Amino acid sequence: MWTTWHVIHTVEVLAAAHPPALDAEFMTNGLIRIARGCWLPEADATDLRARCVAVLETSTPDSVIASITAARLHGLWVPEETDERIHVATAVPDRVGRSMSRSQRPQLVAHRFQLRTDDIVLLDGLPVTSLARTWRDLACVLELPDLVAAGDSALRSGITEDDLVDVLRSSSRRHHARRAAEALTLLDRRSRSRPESHLRVAISGFDMPQFEVNEPIYRREGGWLAEPDLSLEPARIALEYQGADHAKLIRMRRDLTRFFDMRNGEWAVVPYGPAEVFNRPWQIKQEVRRLIIARAPHLLPARRPIRTVVSSRVSGDL
Repeated sequence: MWTTWHVIHTVEVLAAAHPPALDAEFMTNGLIRIARGCWLPEADATDLRARCVAVLETSTPDSVIASITAARLHGLWVPEETDERIHVATAVPDRVGRSMSRSQRPQLVAHRFQLRTDDIVLLDGLPVTSLARTWRDLACVLELPDLVAAGDSALRSGITEDDLVDVLRSSSRRHHARRAAEALTLLDRRSRSRPESHLRVAISGFDMPQFEVNEPIYRREGGWLAEPDLSLEPARIALEYQGADHAKLIRMRRDLTRFFDMRNGEWAVVPYGPAEVFNRPWQIKQEVRRLIIARAPHLLPARRPIRTVVSSRVSGDL
């Protein structure tokens, strides 16, 4: 049985002997080129872990899987359309980033990170940036809503907000540190999906009251009523994300009954789909704000503050 090393070694030997015909010969023999000097059997070429193993075996010993690739290995909520190239970082302790070497292979995204011992973990035998450090590094490649979604899933995976604060304080003050600090103030482990996180970010801000996340609501006369994705009990407003799973007939009928019961309980139920949440989030905020003005205007701030205050837990380090 060929191991990854045998595949790579054999290809490199043949490349030296027959460089012009290499691509055509090995594509027909079931090998796929992952990066320069890095090949895999066709059956393994779509497996993320196998690709990472192959990349690390042809990289310097101080290399780790990082950024968006590490996020996928950790199972964080990240956009499917994000760059599929492998992100690999050179991480030499006690050495500044500019003095480290890094891969020049265009098929990879190379980084140079200053990492602490706690910033690197073994995930199924692979050296990978830790969950907290991975989330911090995502601030360089994700916009705020997706960074919040990734952070929500990180909290659901077991790390704490203090872990994220610690890694943010210890990392560079550059590289979108302010975006990470802002995202930190919006995280909520109660979020159950990436779209739910995006919906929450859409209605967040200094000019909006805070909605509860997946909390049960009750009838005025007592008794459980429902558990909306987002709810503002003083205004009796509930927001729901309706994804593809809600289009199934049984689920759709159940949702209709639930919404009917909530309206009978004097709740305003507002459903949103992917087109609104991902393509027109600013319109969601406008609509929800109008609804709050109509039902509970006292919940809105009286006037706009002079400046936005970033979380005091991390702002001193930025």
